[in-house]
Amino acid sequence: MLFLFIGYYDAEKMNQSPQQELDAVMERCNLLLEDFFTKTNVLYEWYPGAETKRAWLFDGQIQHQDGPDPDKTEQIGSLMVFEAANLEQAVDLALLHPTTQLPEAQKYGWRMEVRPLIDPKEAE
Repeated sequence: MLFLFIGYYDAEKMNQSPQQELDAVMERCNLLLEDFFTKTNVLYEWYPGAETKRAWLFDGQIQHQDGPDPDKTEQIGSLMVFEAANLEQAVDLALLHPTTQLPEAQKYGWRMEVRPLIDPKEAE
């Protein structure tokens, strides 16, 4: 089965941290990511850009806004499609990602979620 890994971070918390501190944490992530990619069959990986445009329907009119939702500092940091036998195995594999392995994860608002990807042809 295919699963979507979504990694989140708190942009405000990350932006308030000194670059040297972030560089050190990201360096520690590299070893964990090596293990993650060795044990997980990742088919696709993306890092969304920071530029955002939003749109929504309000009172029958389409509203537009540049930038992320100002009420939310949480941002998507990574998206991956990977294979696993079932949701339980997918979660076990996803837990190898630095999002849940480093103590600094809480400080930076890191979290992840895993969702099964359902082929629309099979959903009918």
